[in-house]
Parts: sequence; structure tokens; C-alpha cells
Amino acid sequence: MRYVIRTLGCKANLADSQRIEAELQARGFMPWNSTAVRPADVCVINSCTVTDEADRQTRRLAARLGRDHPGTAVVVTGCAAEVDPERLAHSKGIRYIVGNRDKPQLVDLIMKEISGREFSAPDQDSDGRVLGIAQGYAEMLSRHPMDREWPAANDALGAPVPDLQGSSSKTRVFLKIQEGCNSFCTYCVIPYGRGPSRSLEPERIVEWVHSIVASGIREIVLTGTNIGDYGTDWAGEPMLEKLLERVLGETGIERLRVSSLDPTEITPGIVNLMCRDARLCPHFHVSLQSASDRVLRLMKRRYGMAEVLDCFERMARVPAGVGGVFVGMDVIAGFPGETALEFENGLKRFQELPWTRLHVFPYSERAGTPATRLPDTVPVPVRHQRTRQLNELSFNRLSQWNDQILEKSRQGALLQGVLLEKSGFHPDPSKIWFAGYTPNYVRVAVGVDAAAPKGPGVARQHAIVSVRAYDVCQDSAGGGDIILISEVVA
Repeated sequence: MRYVIRTLGCKANLADSQRIEAELQARGFMPWNSTAVRPADVCVINSCTVTDEADRQTRRLAARLGRDHPGTAVVVTGCAAEVDPERLAHSKGIRYIVGNRDKPQLVDLIMKEISGREFSAPDQDSDGRVLGIAQGYAEMLSRHPMDREWPAANDALGAPVPDLQGSSSKTRVFLKIQEGCNSFCTYCVIPYGRGPSRSLEPERIVEWVHSIVASGIREIVLTGTNIGDYGTDWAGEPMLEKLLERVLGETGIERLRVSSLDPTEITPGIVNLMCRDARLCPHFHVSLQSASDRVLRLMKRRYGMAEVLDCFERMARVPAGVGGVFVGMDVIAGFPGETALEFENGLKRFQELPWTRLHVFPYSERAGTPATRLPDTVPVPVRHQRTRQLNELSFNRLSQWNDQILEKSRQGALLQGVLLEKSGFHPDPSKIWFAGYTPNYVRVAVGVDAAAPKGPGVARQHAIVSVRAYDVCQDSAGGGDIILISEVVA
């Protein structure tokens, strides 16, 4: 039997999908690809519900998979399945809904359905069916997530199996160390979709890293719903810094990367560790959301711009290769109450701060969140206009960053430690293309002739190489990312 998995949303979902894929393959399933003569036997959507638009994306994807794989059972899991299963059950093409609380048992639930009855798409007019304990939106709102039963950390967080057939993630894996969130930001429903913060003990994580390294993986990305809260459930305080020290001190992992953190969670200790050990990648993803103190308070974020400026001072201490430290930041444009003056002042602040790229999202209402009840809603066209302005600023900044790297490369500076894997990026179809990142997140592509020898200095899957960039272009297949065209230096 063959499967399709599609993942929406955060890196925590990517880690969950890796685990689901590994369990499907352990049961004899094979990944479906476009050369197969038959449609897939099961399609799994790991959904996001952070906004109403994310919910619409899930429903559209389910309908498309139903069309592309006629007669196939579409299974929706993830946050949308946990928060509002009834709506998904009434959506076209969806056969089964499995919430996050049952996600660790998803493959068992699928196998039970396969053995017990015909496993296929629903009839045109029939509803999908909820498997497990997800009760839906009314029940979700009636009980605080802290008062509901959620899988313990050891059940919710499973070790990835990196050797996946058809997987492109054989050079690095996402390792989820934490699940859930206690923050309750006013625009976010995720605490209801993933529950309170739970995290694994460091001994288990170190054990997993040993096994991942033994399998040949070169880089691990530590992720979670809110990894800045790692350890607060069993230690009473954040323990991410101590976990990083243990992983680097007790394992042979070549590269360790950390996913999104709030400004106050990028501590002096983490920065000092990054300065001492080059294996901890000089790359930060800052969950900022706004450059206005008042808007941050409306969002119920746990910091202000004074803490943000302190964070930038800390990050500036980190040594990095060509290009310097990569700093990406999440920003919401047009949050309720954001005035034109606050946006313009925020734009000026962004122009002054030393970041590399912005990930900009126009504010999108999420039903049931406090933000939908705030006054002074920003009109949708204004949200999109502010988003365009921030995206233009971001693209110009990223272009300048890459141009500087290109110029330094032409002067002889090499980009060190590029981790290569096969790529769908094909500016010249006569070549085989590999793409990868440096530790500080410079994205490069290397093209080689198919008949090229496979000796030292030639691009190959899983290699960590040094490169010299000679051109720059935009990768439309990768969402408009900028990529440096490079050659491997022997």
C-alpha cells in the first residue's frame, strides 16, 4: 500500500509527520510518487489551525487530494483536527479525523479501520468520522486546556526514524523536544490544539541524538510548539540552555540548530554557548510579531521593545562565517488596533535593526480568540498593503545580504560547511543540482554534470563542502527564496 503525507504549519508538525511516515513504513506502506500507476491508498494531512485561512488551506488540500487520488481515504490530523473536528467531518473528501491527542496512535487507528471495513473515500453526501477522543469546538471552549487530558511527553514526542524511503531529510532531521504552550497569546488558539507545555527529560533526548548520529545524520533541528518553555513542566524554569550544553557535550552531532524563540528566550547563556561551540549554528529565528510596545501588549506577548533591543545586542556577539549571523523574524501586519503611525514607526525600527529576513503574515482572524473581540480592526486591504511594504523591505535586505556574500566570495572568501542534498531547483536542466545551507543559513545551489567523477571536491548527496559563489538568482519553486549559485572547492 502507498501513502501521501502533506504537512501544513510549523516545524513541530514537520517533526510529527516524520514520525507518522516512519510508522507507516514500519507497517509496510511505501511513499506514493507521480510515476505510480494507481492512486495512493491513504492520504494524511497534518493540519494547522493558527488562523481561519489555515483552516481553509486544510479543506482545500483535502478536496484536491480527493480529486488527485479518487477512491482514496483522506485522513486529517493536527491542530485543526483537534480544535474543530466537526467542521472537518462536514468537509468534502475527508474520511477520517484524528486529533492531536490521538496523533501518537494515528497509524494504529488507520490499521484498525483497514482491517475492520472498507478503507476508502466517503460517499458524496456522507460525513467524515472522528477517530479517538477529539470532542470538538464546543467542548474545547468549555474546558480549559490545562484541565483536559493530554498525552504525556514520552507519548506525544517520539524519536524520529531518519532512514525514510523517498525522504529528502536524510542529511538533517527535526527532533521535537517539547509539546504544547502556556502563553495564550490573544490571536492564537494553539494551546487548545496542543495542550499545556510538556517536555522530554534530557537523558532521553541525548539517547535519541546518539542514535540519530549513528544513522549518519549530520544536522539536528530542535523544535517544538514553544521550545523556550522546555523544562518548565518538570524543573519549574526553562532548561533549554542546559539541554544544549548536554547535547553538545555528550554527543558527536556535527550541527545543532534551534527553531523559533521569543527575544527573551535567546539568553546570554545560549549566546555564550554559540560563541564557544561552532556546532551550534549561528542562526536565530525570532518570534517577534510587532515592533510596537502597545501592540505587543494587545497580543499578550511577554516582552517589549526594550527586551528586543537587548536581544539584538546579545545576538551581535556571535561569531559567524561569511555573511554573519542570520536573524529571521516573524511579524504580523495589521493586528487589531495597530494604527498607521504605529506601523510607520515600526517600519522605521525594522529599517534600523540588524536582521536578515522577515517572515510577514497579514493578520488573519482565528474564531474563538480574544483578538477577534478587540476594537479598531484594521481593514483587510490595509493589512495586505502593510504586508507588501514589510515584504519589500525584507526582500531588499535579503538581496543586499546575498550580494555582499557574493562579492566576498569573488574576492576569495569561501562559504564553509554547506550541507548538500538533492534539490528540485533546476536553473540548468542539463545538470544534477544539489542545494544546502551553511551553518549561518546561507542557501546555495551546486550543479554538476551527470558524468562528473565522484571524487573529492564534487557535489554529492549528504556531503559537507566548501563552496565559492559566482551568481545569485531567485528560486520561485522555493517560495521566492534567494539562492546563491556556487561551485565546490576541492
